[in-house]
Amino acid sequence: MAKLKNAIGLEVTSNEIRAVEINRSNGVFSVLACGKIPLAEGIIEEGFIRDADRFNIALTELLTNGGFKTTDIVVGINNENVIMRYATFPKVSSDKLRNMVLLQAQEFIPIPVQEMEIDYVVAGDGVNDAGQDVTNVMLVAARRNMIEQYINILSASKLQVIDVDCSLLSLCRGLRKGVVGEEKYGIINITEDLLNFLVIQKDEISLVRSINIPERVEENVVRLFKDAKDDAQLKEDIEQTGIVIGQETASSISYYSMQHESPVEKMFLLSTLPCNKELAAEISNYSSGLPITVPDFYSGSNFGLDQQIINEFAGCIGLGIQALEVK
Repeated sequence: MAKLKNAIGLEVTSNEIRAVEINRSNGVFSVLACGKIPLAEGIIEEGFIRDADRFNIALTELLTNGGFKTTDIVVGINNENVIMRYATFPKVSSDKLRNMVLLQAQEFIPIPVQEMEIDYVVAGDGVNDAGQDVTNVMLVAARRNMIEQYINILSASKLQVIDVDCSLLSLCRGLRKGVVGEEKYGIINITEDLLNFLVIQKDEISLVRSINIPERVEENVVRLFKDAKDDAQLKEDIEQTGIVIGQETASSISYYSMQHESPVEKMFLLSTLPCNKELAAEISNYSSGLPITVPDFYSGSNFGLDQQIINEFAGCIGLGIQALEVK
């Protein structure tokens, strides 16, 4: 297959579609098109497309009005049908690692692996308590029927799906581009459905924790993503969500500290919420004293876009770049 010159990074959530078309020329990436469109309630439910006709209408409108040209697309998904787990395996040669991961993945995944597509990211090597060499990986498992549904529906819209990736990993790639160095940092990722915690140093992931949005703040989170204009309600939603996420963050940090000698040095809040900075400040009040900040993604790159737009579409940008970097 010829090497791609352009690719669209597409993120689908329960309330909107976001897309960015990326071009690579002489090793330099540029943004050719960028846009988003809201999805009516009921089109996406529990991570599945429930109304393919209305989904395709919205997608076609986004791509047509946004000036998108290529049909090569990478889909980013981060919902309750995507499971991430940190796992440790006996160290083997790189050509045997994949088979070992696939054979033993069921020990870490709470859903039958026959129903899942399994992938993994190597998180580094180490030594276990018995002195044996091990390889640490982050398992990423997604329901096969969900992936097949997305591919079939997008293909029916004359799009060529070249990959399906985890949106959160795409965001992490954006952090590496000028935001973080050698330090150990934590990530809080909030979607409409999930709360994800990661700890990373360089390219090595040493903690993965994913939970559904706690029931007691589900409605608060839904309103935050809808960007309601009621100032009093917004303030209450930020406060209530910040308390719960702050407590969950403190719990994750405490657990990590018991397992590792070196501490987490900084924490980032990653989401597409318009009130990110206010929520980060509220979370910081309950996160064991560790300040939470909102990063500027790709701070060393110039895509010809306002930094606020880059931050909002960082996941899509990362998906597109990843596709074009594949050898």
